[in-house]
Amino acid sequence: MEDHCDSQIKMDLKVSLKDSIIKEALNSGVDLRQYSQQVEQQLQEVELVSVQDYVNQGTSLAQLHSQFTQCDVALERMEGLLSTFRSQLGGLSSDILQLQHQSAQLGLRLSNRQAARSLAGQIIDDLVIPEALIRHLLETPVTEPSFSEQLIILQAKLALSGDHHQRCSRAAQDVVPVLGALRIKVVERLRQFLLLKLQQLRRPLANYQLPQNSLLKHKNFYHFLITQEPEIAYEVRQDYVQTMSKLYFSYFKSYSTRLLKLVDSNSVNKDDVLASEDASLGAAAAAAARSLFGRAAPSGRSSSSKSTVFTLGTRIEVVTNLEAPVLVPHAAATGTSAGHKGETKYSYEIVFRSQHYALADNACREYLFLCEFFHVERAPAMELFQEVMGKTCTIYMKFVEEYVSSCYDSLALFLCIQMVQRLQYLCHKRAVPALDFYYESLVSTLWPRFEYLVQANIQSVRDCDPSRLYSHIDTRPHYVVRRYAEYTSAISAIHAMDWTPRLHHLLSTMQEEVEGFTLRLAAAFTKRKDQLVALINNYDLMLSVMTERNREESREAARCKELLSARISEFVEEILFFHFEGLVRFVKDCEVMLTRGLNEALRNEERRATQTINAFMAGWKKSLDEINKEILNLFPNFKNGTNILQATLTQLVEYYHRFQKILTQHPFRNVPARADLINIHQLMVEVRRYKPAF
Repeated sequence: MEDHCDSQIKMDLKVSLKDSIIKEALNSGVDLRQYSQQVEQQLQEVELVSVQDYVNQGTSLAQLHSQFTQCDVALERMEGLLSTFRSQLGGLSSDILQLQHQSAQLGLRLSNRQAARSLAGQIIDDLVIPEALIRHLLETPVTEPSFSEQLIILQAKLALSGDHHQRCSRAAQDVVPVLGALRIKVVERLRQFLLLKLQQLRRPLANYQLPQNSLLKHKNFYHFLITQEPEIAYEVRQDYVQTMSKLYFSYFKSYSTRLLKLVDSNSVNKDDVLASEDASLGAAAAAAARSLFGRAAPSGRSSSSKSTVFTLGTRIEVVTNLEAPVLVPHAAATGTSAGHKGETKYSYEIVFRSQHYALADNACREYLFLCEFFHVERAPAMELFQEVMGKTCTIYMKFVEEYVSSCYDSLALFLCIQMVQRLQYLCHKRAVPALDFYYESLVSTLWPRFEYLVQANIQSVRDCDPSRLYSHIDTRPHYVVRRYAEYTSAISAIHAMDWTPRLHHLLSTMQEEVEGFTLRLAAAFTKRKDQLVALINNYDLMLSVMTERNREESREAARCKELLSARISEFVEEILFFHFEGLVRFVKDCEVMLTRGLNEALRNEERRATQTINAFMAGWKKSLDEINKEILNLFPNFKNGTNILQATLTQLVEYYHRFQKILTQHPFRNVPARADLINIHQLMVEVRRYKPAF
């Protein structure tokens, strides 16, 4: 506590020392007590002076006090007035707020009444039935544009009156009887008009598209009936369905029946398979074989009558020209063709195209008409289309099944399958899926028969025994191979899209059987060279036909090319071994010795090397001439023969080059006969006489 007091005293001293009077006293050296008394005396003197001065000013202070009192009274009165004004202003503010609220309520009432008046006026205008509306709907022909315009107005009034009548609107109750009577009259007129148009469809030889087009122009009539009188609309729809169903059935049945009479049913029979026997295998068969694409005629029929059994020719045009004009039966039947004077016969695929393109074209038009006129789509549209076209599709399917069951023209069936796929694509392009089920049924009918016929061709090749043909067989291409090449090329050309596994399996099986037949055919020859010639000629024929018929190389063509290359290589070795046996044997034996490092064995071959050199130099030119003549005689296809000759001579030069390389080895360097060998360049000069492209 004492410490605190001491600190406080010290702080007070520090503060006091800062005072100017105390500083002056301390600086002057005066005693502080004396200085304090002096200061106190001065204060008393000042106080006395101040009191005297206040006494002297007493009158003025009294006047000032009086003025202060008067001012207080005046300010009090002013405060009262201001308080009164403030209370009055508070009342005015509440009155103003009340007036604003009343004004807003009046504005809202006004806007509501105006909206109600406008809506009521619009409803009254919509419900009122003008005299012009009644006159047009009852007197104006229904085909006039003004009738359609007034019909739309009537439909809107009927819908509006129905809504308000349900709400117990008195205005709607007034006009409902009039609108009902007017609706009945309009429905009667529309029913008569639509049924009259449907009667026009039943006229003999009438173009049904004209009434349909007229109905489409007035499709709003049926829409009016749907909304106002569904029973009448159903009556009109059923009348149309029954009429068009009978019309299409009658038309397409008659059209198909007449077209099917134009089918050349005698063009192909069950005996027309790849390995059917050929009765003209003598001079006629040989003459046909000399031509690269000649073909022998089957028994009992000229070659021209079988020109379309395995060869495609121009038959592909039914697929590429799918949308060409259809056949007209009476015009087609009065034409003239070779062998059928006064009556033209067609292959089945031509008739099939006309039948089904006409069906697809009419079906697309009918489906789109049904969707647009009857205001249906998807499932309802499909059901309605089935009612109209169902009987027609059924009779068409029956015609196809009857013909296909006894058809042996597999190319015609395959063309039909391709046309079905393209027709389905055409319908999808026109946004018509209605025939999908029918097309699937067609394919399920056509494909098994086509597969059966292909299997029959495969089986004929599998069962064919070339031994019964040995007396007529030569090394030229066989007619069975030619038929196969034409047939598989035709199928490849028809089927431009990706192959299905089933089709690929069929053609692969057929190719395997034909390859087996070709090997059995070659086995008839005792000499390996003749076997190779027969194989090369047949493989070359297959490859040539496939290459010519198809722009892109097929799997079958690639396989033929592989087989042909292997047999040509073998034939080249065979013919070189026959004419230059010593050279070929020496080269192969010595190369084996060199590979194994048998130098002692090589030294024992000096005498053999001399004999080989002498034999080669004695007859190499004659051998080249013989090779040239032999190859060109063995292979009727000049291009193939030239290629084989080129390969043979190239291989000969290769053997000669290897022979010279062997002679450079140490054991043969001192062979005297080496000096008699011609230079390899001299050999190549001689070879160029036989090889135009060497």
